[in-house]
Amino acid sequence: MHPPLPEEWVSKALRVAMSESDWALFETLVARYTPSAPTLARAHGLLLAGLLHGASQPEPELGPLDWMDWERRKTLRLLLPSSS
Repeated sequence: MHPPLPEEWVSKALRVAMSESDWALFETLVARYTPSAPTLARAHGLLLAGLLHGASQPEPELGPLDWMDWERRKTLRLLLPSSS
């Protein structure tokens, strides 16, 4: 890669399809990074990384670990009053 990538960076080809209006928005956002990025590909990467780091991660829904855990949860639901 020219210029060389920083050590912790990896380059991958990515094909993306979206509406023209979303592409226009994407290109507007990329323009914020182009003055400080040595290449357009790095500007794309900086934007995508920023969006990924800013996205809220939903809490994973914990399911029963095994049938005994499921039975325990079922019993508690039947015995304890509902919070709603």
